[in-house]
Amino acid sequence: MLTDRQKLILKAIIEEYVTSNEPVGSKSLTEKPYLSFSSATLRNEMQELEENGYLKKTHTSSGRVPSDIGYRYYLEHLLIRDDSVTNYYKYVDEILDDRFLSKDESMKRMTNFISNLTGYYTALIGTTSDSAKVLKLEIVPLNDDEAVLLIVTNAGLVESQKIYIPQGYKMDDLMRIIGMFDSAMYGHSVYEIRDILSKEAAKPKIRQMVDFQDDILNFMIQAFERFLHGKVYEAGLSRLVEQPEFQDYQKVQKLIEGIEKQALANFSVDLVNGIKITVGTENISNGLSDCSLVNVPYIINDNEFGTILIVGPTRMNYRATLPLLEYVARSMKKLDKR
Repeated sequence: MLTDRQKLILKAIIEEYVTSNEPVGSKSLTEKPYLSFSSATLRNEMQELEENGYLKKTHTSSGRVPSDIGYRYYLEHLLIRDDSVTNYYKYVDEILDDRFLSKDESMKRMTNFISNLTGYYTALIGTTSDSAKVLKLEIVPLNDDEAVLLIVTNAGLVESQKIYIPQGYKMDDLMRIIGMFDSAMYGHSVYEIRDILSKEAAKPKIRQMVDFQDDILNFMIQAFERFLHGKVYEAGLSRLVEQPEFQDYQKVQKLIEGIEKQALANFSVDLVNGIKITVGTENISNGLSDCSLVNVPYIINDNEFGTILIVGPTRMNYRATLPLLEYVARSMKKLDKR
């Protein structure tokens, strides 16, 4: 259990290190008006914080830097959100209130805005409720040999694929096979579609059109996977690798691999517990051992939701980043019916 004085000192060290990226010594702490303690007292308290795992020494300085345990304690007990971030909320509103922007364009702009403002890697990851249902499967002929296949859900999600008519077949053949799938899938949730596709594909009338079957089935399977897992809008990887922690080429390679294999592949949307932060060695990937991952879930409507993911150094500016992401998440409902 930390004393009140130790809590003040730990908070001051973390927030100083976030700003300076330099190990913090007792001398710099004496300059803070709310730490009216002698240098000797500060050194003793810092020594005890280090012995208890909240701080660690670097090889290049007598100062201390926060450990992952220190950051975790800070996040759970000491963090006070920065009110000045509210100055940026109007820019969030401008993006999400713009009815001339499609939902897709709004998501892209929001991702870039967050990344530009924070300097961290940012991803908006969408997903879909298992209850989202197939509204229609439709063919739009382009000419005698080409058509666009559309899949639409009741959540307003659309996937499209150009289909080429094989030699020996006509547009009517394609229309007929799509009509069969359309009738079978209508009103079913996207979660059920794989089983329905398998059953329909086994029917003689569809199986004999083998030249169509593979193209259509592959597209539909991939489309429904995308409906379930949603699109990913990402920005800011170049900004992240400009941070001092990631100047080593091998470290950058591991960082990129960690983002792909852990942050993006294994993200979770926790609508019940809300914001989730993993710090440094709490991350599964070694490439993210110097990073903090922040996941803030958002809801657009009952069928569309997702998470805002930020990847930054462990000395991330949590005070400013968290309230910004929370405001964006609360505001995402503005994209409903867009």
